[in-house]
Amino acid sequence: MLSVARPLKLAIFYGVLTLAAAAFILPYVLTAFASLKPIDEIFSQPAWRLPSSLYLHNYANALNNYGFLKALENTILVTCALTVGQVTFGILAAYAFARMRFPGRDGLFWVYLLTLMIPNAVTLIPLFTIMRYAHLLNTYWAIFLPYALGVPYSIFLMRQFFLSIPQQLLDAARIDGCSELGVLRRVMLPLSRPVIVTATLIAFVFGWNNFLWPLIVTNSTNKYVLTIAIAEVAGGYGTRWDVVLTGGMIALIPLLILFAVFQRQIIRSVQLTGSVK
Repeated sequence: MLSVARPLKLAIFYGVLTLAAAAFILPYVLTAFASLKPIDEIFSQPAWRLPSSLYLHNYANALNNYGFLKALENTILVTCALTVGQVTFGILAAYAFARMRFPGRDGLFWVYLLTLMIPNAVTLIPLFTIMRYAHLLNTYWAIFLPYALGVPYSIFLMRQFFLSIPQQLLDAARIDGCSELGVLRRVMLPLSRPVIVTATLIAFVFGWNNFLWPLIVTNSTNKYVLTIAIAEVAGGYGTRWDVVLTGGMIALIPLLILFAVFQRQIIRSVQLTGSVK
């Protein structure tokens, strides 16, 4: 009886997981199908019907005639700048909170972590005021600078990983004459590659999908990122759904590639940072 019950439970469990995965994946599949169909087929055929041919005109039209190519370039630029800054300063802050000793270290860390509880909408007006007085509105700097100096979640993630590295390795490096930056560069960073990859992906995805803040600080089309460009087409009179859905796929494809390449590092870093110290 037990030998029959266990396979049945497993079948039900995996069946539920399959249904849940299908519910999440289906909208993206339908969007991909629609991006490869002419606009008349989008409205005349069921959404789940496969495209009759690889109709790539939607991609050429979106990139060249609706400004998505410039928006894609802007998105790559500001996302890469945000990611590099966020990961670099996050590593320095995480190392200080994990391995350096100074008065009030733990209290300052937990106070900083409490900012995760503050909604982003609360900081929009102060950040906008700072950008205005710094004369940075409608520039690339305004889009990525407020988020390039590190965010609490990434710092927390890397700090927890740094705490899992044996202290003896750091002490041995100091005995060999390494400075604090030397210890960080020669010991911590090589051992922390999975969590750094994960923090990089988190920062990249945030920058790539960021919508509200770029919308507030930019007012010219040549500074628009992909999310704003797609919203401009979707919000206009007589929405071109073929262009909107194609723009969604253009924004989605780089993220799918990144996750497919680095999924092992993401899973490993989550496994190793599960405990709070």
